[in-house]
Amino acid sequence: MNFLTPEMRRSTTFLAVSFLFVFILNGCTKLESTRLGGDLLPGGDRLVTDTLVLPVQTYSFLDQDSILLDKSEQYLLGWVNDPMFGTTSASISAQFLPSSYPFSFAVAKDSLYLDSCVLSLSFNGLYGDTNALTKVNVYKLSDPTFKSNIYYPLTFLPNFSTGDLLGSTSYTVAEIRNKKYNTRYTDDSIFNQLRIRLNDAFGRSLLDQDNVNGAFRNDTIFKNFFNGLAIVPDTTVSGNAISYFQLNNAKTRISLYYRQLNREGKFDTAAVRFNFVADTIRSASANKVYRNYNGSTVAPFLNNTQPSSLVYLQSGPGTAVRVSVPGLDTIRNKSYIIHRAELVAQQVYQGPVAQESIFVPPYLHLFSYSATNDVEPIPFDQPYYFVNSFFLNPRQLDTVFNIETAYTGGNPNYIQDIASNKIAEYRFNMTSYVQSLVTGKTTRRDFKLSAPYYPRFSNKKIGSSNLNPLAYGRVQLGGGAHPSQKMYVRIYYSKQ
Repeated sequence: MNFLTPEMRRSTTFLAVSFLFVFILNGCTKLESTRLGGDLLPGGDRLVTDTLVLPVQTYSFLDQDSILLDKSEQYLLGWVNDPMFGTTSASISAQFLPSSYPFSFAVAKDSLYLDSCVLSLSFNGLYGDTNALTKVNVYKLSDPTFKSNIYYPLTFLPNFSTGDLLGSTSYTVAEIRNKKYNTRYTDDSIFNQLRIRLNDAFGRSLLDQDNVNGAFRNDTIFKNFFNGLAIVPDTTVSGNAISYFQLNNAKTRISLYYRQLNREGKFDTAAVRFNFVADTIRSASANKVYRNYNGSTVAPFLNNTQPSSLVYLQSGPGTAVRVSVPGLDTIRNKSYIIHRAELVAQQVYQGPVAQESIFVPPYLHLFSYSATNDVEPIPFDQPYYFVNSFFLNPRQLDTVFNIETAYTGGNPNYIQDIASNKIAEYRFNMTSYVQSLVTGKTTRRDFKLSAPYYPRFSNKKIGSSNLNPLAYGRVQLGGGAHPSQKMYVRIYYSKQ
């Protein structure tokens, strides 16, 4: 039985037809809706959209951007041998100091008896093989130029003599994460810490110091006596693993364990800590990260002047790619409305699976080159780069802004290639720039694609958090000349 009046039926029919029309129109205009996302320029939902694909030219090169680590950041230690990108060796140098000056023990040195001296480093994480065995050696620094008021580049390692070996240890990540130390020193019930026992001669030399004639009188005298440690991986033993440690942490220190004779003729246990102090007055620090590309897959592609079929991105300090899109000149002064413009790149799978599972793709970022070859944000897309963003001059960026990764498109999306291998795909947003190119507000630029530690514009670090940990991640992408996985620019547009 039909309870609707003729007027109600006519109204219902009109509404049904209207909804059907909207549904069909919406289906015709939203191309690849699940992959385009919400970054279309306004107006894109009401226009019939065409697609334009432009070829690109690609060149891999060594990225010379200088990185200076703050003392509160993570420091790297270890060694990696990656057939695609060669070897990476990371060493840490740091100064460990008494809590104050002048410093003294509670009793005279002839009443002090050494138990042990231990260097500990607070562990944060790992890149590489979690089962790899890493061996490190600890040396006493002999370099008087190692100063606390200098931020050293990643190429710097203070001088030391291999004859000043103070200790060594071998470890796996599982041991660091799971091992818990319980000693008679109650504050040493700890884990997530690499502990290296230093030799007794060094521990005894610390017990022999005093605040009258010894090294504990002031900072200058102490650093002349002991100017820090170099912790260096043994590349003949170590496996594929880079560990990350926090120097600016209470558990990173030298612990001197000893017994002292009290007035009753009995022994009391005691411990003294020598800490790393993360300022420019007290402790110096350096983190040397050395890349060696000899014999690697990437070596022939670096600084090649011919456009290549494969390109290589390695997190800093590493490699980057220059991308040129000559076809952008062909859309200038067109009556186009650009709904979405993006650079699309796919990982070219190398294998084996064991290798790809430990050397993972990094987060990437797309910059542009100015007419003077300076690295800058992409014009007109720049306001959308930043969380809580507004328009910023690329030469006056402040460090309080973080990159808005949801807009830029630098996160890898995982898909399958034709051989069903899991690969990373990137789609970098350049929509506002291409629209401004069409309307004649800007000129064609080349682009820099990289896996930066921090994004840097005009030699200024941007953001309070990094995009990639140092030396974490690498990827092989198809270049503009690749036969099956080309990099290209894809543009969704409508004609006015």
